[in-house]
Amino acid sequence: MLDTWFSSALLPFSVHEWPKKSQNMQAFFPNTILETGGDILFFWVARMAMMSYLLCGALPFKTVFLHPIIRDAQGRKMSKSLGNVIDPLEIIDGCALQTLLDKIKDGNLDLSEQSKSLEDKTREFPQGIPECGSDALRFSLLCYISQSRSINLDLKRIIGYRNFCNKIWQSFKFVTAKFADFTYDVSNIDFKSLNLLNQYILVKLNHTVNTVNLGFRNYNF
Repeated sequence: MLDTWFSSALLPFSVHEWPKKSQNMQAFFPNTILETGGDILFFWVARMAMMSYLLCGALPFKTVFLHPIIRDAQGRKMSKSLGNVIDPLEIIDGCALQTLLDKIKDGNLDLSEQSKSLEDKTREFPQGIPECGSDALRFSLLCYISQSRSINLDLKRIIGYRNFCNKIWQSFKFVTAKFADFTYDVSNIDFKSLNLLNQYILVKLNHTVNTVNLGFRNYNF
């Protein structure tokens, strides 16, 4: 009997109509980078490499980027058996406390574990989870990445980043309203003829672009 890791190992090429030499197969296999957690290096990553090499004669990707493992605020690994899993959509769209509690009651937790999980949820999210949006969630996870190989996901921190993202959004709306008809064309800019302040702004912009591109190249997100 084949387990789930066998079918997962076929993923890099089976989704591209293998063994046909389809356009997708030629375009996307082998691929460049895989992003995953370190806890399934043997179960998934190694098996994909072996299956791809055996059946297609090539490794499925050149680089594996390992992201931290996401845990709850107490540092416990998120697990259905603990009832501490947080659905990303609950953070993005918001979720009432009662809905969080009902999901635990409808699960298959042992009664003692269910009671503890209900207490934990009520203590952690007494007002439910407020709507934070996808940008704030992404920003929070990226900020966590540089700190450790394990993320203790704290909702208060995500809410703080939501407020920060909101300030950026408000600034963006203010600027775009002032320059609604402006079209940027670098060929029309004579750097030497600009005053010192505008030269400074362009230098800082160029430095920021180079720093961001270097960060992407080095996987320093």
